[in-house]
Amino acid sequence: MTHIKSAMEIALERTQDIKGDKAALVAAEEKEEGKKLASAFFQDPGMDLAGKLKNLPKEKTAAVKEGFFQVMLSNLTLPRDEEDLKKLDPLARALEIFTGGKARTSGFKSQLEKFFKQWLDDKKNLGEALRQQLGPLLKQKEAQIAQQLGRQVRLDPRSDPDYMKAYNKNMGNLESRYGEALAQAKEDIAAMLAG
Repeated sequence: MTHIKSAMEIALERTQDIKGDKAALVAAEEKEEGKKLASAFFQDPGMDLAGKLKNLPKEKTAAVKEGFFQVMLSNLTLPRDEEDLKKLDPLARALEIFTGGKARTSGFKSQLEKFFKQWLDDKKNLGEALRQQLGPLLKQKEAQIAQQLGRQVRLDPRSDPDYMKAYNKNMGNLESRYGEALAQAKEDIAAMLAG
């Protein structure tokens, strides 16, 4: 009678020759340490980041920095409002620390600020332009509904399907253009950090 192997026995046989790559595991842990350091820094930008980096063993520094950079760049997104512009301060400070001085990064924060302010202005102007452009159509719809109901009606442009279709299409185009420029800025930051 033959022995029927359990799924566990089959899995163990198939994986017995696989050895863990200890160096890759250590690098992953160090990268995770960098991500945690970045999270802590962005929550408390006053922390002594330079001191923490100096205290790292040399062999850990590269992986920790890589993890930090990943979090830093993933947090660099198009702002929702003016309040989001405050996120640039810790980013600029981290860039300064990692690049070893202000000379290489001094203009970068102001460039990003201008870029983000232009984004917010363009986003606001888009909404206003669409309200002006589609205002007569909305008034016409209000008049039709008022005639049917026998009383005045005020429609919110955001509840109108035509307005929202135009808004979403134009906003998508705007986000795409600014997203491409932001991706380029992230590449520039990555190059600064690598160099």
